[in-house]
Amino acid sequence: MTTPDPSSFDRFPTLGDYSTALQHPRLCFSDDAELRTARVTGDTLLGPIASSGNFGGVYHLVAEDGQHEWGVKCFTRASDIRPERYRSICARLAGVDPDTDRWYVPLQFLPEGIQVGEHRWPVTKMTWIRAPGLIDWIDRNVRNGTYLRKLAGDFTDVVLRLEELGIAHGDLQHGNVLVSAGRRVRLVDYDAMYVPDLAAATRPEGGHRHYQHPRAATLFGPRMDRFPARVIQLSLLALAHDPDLWTDLREQEDERLLLGMGDFADPATSEAFDVLSQCSDGRVRDIAARLLKDLDSDPDDIPPLERLRPAAQPAVRAPAVRTVPVATPTPTPPPAAPSPPAAPSPSGPPLPSPAPRAPGTEAAGGARDEKRVTTTNGTGGPPPPRTSAPRPEHRPAAPPSPSGTAGRASGPPRSAHLRRRAAEQARRMIADKKAAERTARRQKVTLVLASVIAFVTTVLVVIGVFAPDAVPERVCTSVPLACARAASPTPSGTP
Repeated sequence: MTTPDPSSFDRFPTLGDYSTALQHPRLCFSDDAELRTARVTGDTLLGPIASSGNFGGVYHLVAEDGQHEWGVKCFTRASDIRPERYRSICARLAGVDPDTDRWYVPLQFLPEGIQVGEHRWPVTKMTWIRAPGLIDWIDRNVRNGTYLRKLAGDFTDVVLRLEELGIAHGDLQHGNVLVSAGRRVRLVDYDAMYVPDLAAATRPEGGHRHYQHPRAATLFGPRMDRFPARVIQLSLLALAHDPDLWTDLREQEDERLLLGMGDFADPATSEAFDVLSQCSDGRVRDIAARLLKDLDSDPDDIPPLERLRPAAQPAVRAPAVRTVPVATPTPTPPPAAPSPPAAPSPSGPPLPSPAPRAPGTEAAGGARDEKRVTTTNGTGGPPPPRTSAPRPEHRPAAPPSPSGTAGRASGPPRSAHLRRRAAEQARRMIADKKAAERTARRQKVTLVLASVIAFVTTVLVVIGVFAPDAVPERVCTSVPLACARAASPTPSGTP
């Protein structure tokens, strides 16, 4: 068994070659004690099936006892620097504890991992994670804003942790982000990863087109995850605020989240940026504005993500409790004699004299004063007197939209895409209604015809029983039941 030399790297096996070899794990994984006794999952007729990706495909293997699972990536494209790259990546990740850094999935690079034909070829061996990809997870949880915000926070923490370690994933996108129990982010596929030992190397791949900065094809360093990470962060927070964006801004088959390559190439005409920039959630608007600035910046100058904190809840101030004085019944006072008019005051108009108080009411008034509790305004003093301010007749004008266009400030955004979608739904509803009406008419006609046929048959049967001679012969031929008694038996002995 030999390892191919660099001159033969352009003749890597195809996925079909690997699938044929994997039908016999004991032979193709003879040097790996775990893989050679494992079972490769696949189709009963087609055999082992790989999920294809960059540079090759990944096969799922299950241990003989079912307790362990692995993903084995087999390469179909040549790269004479792959062994050195993976040695550097595995050496850097060896110090990462998967129990603490839960984003990390343990990885091994096996330079002569699998035998296909007469040669042995390199593979990577990674623990298999039973968790849905990002798009599948969003499909299931798009209406749960709490889950989406929790995932956005964990994803942001993972990206910032990678920068603390001085590394970058290199291809952050929905296919490489898995969501395990507890809304925890797991990252897979480390082919394009950057580690400090590879600082002098070039970027091995450009990453997914719907997540990369338009000018980031050659960017290779610890900051290359910032733009795609902000794209994912923005999409998760926007969906947490408005789950209808999942169908309004993308098609079901789209291999992206809310933004894509077209939005990055021409943000001025992007419907997604238009909607996100006017979102009523301030945090979504801020991140969308930051992403637009990132598109105008050099990819290496993009700032890091801001760690997400739970939205601060406004403090609820308990209303002041005002004790209402208890009314004490008082006897009806006798009519008092009219008091003489007060003498005019030289300094101004006369002051009204206080109303006379009936005997015994002084005590009642004192009791009411004792029961009155004065509310405070937080400083220990009496509350300020209430003043009734006049209400304005007109509401103040709304502030101008950040985009500066009058059309956007007048109401919620209505794009051509949404109008087309609404028109299409209306056409479908009309078509379905017409089809239902046609079906109902056909059923009604069928029911009427069946009733007529049953009635005519019944009449003929009655006539045939009680007046057999009245039934024409041709009717007897067509409906024998109507002439059941028309042909009476021949008398015995008559020819």
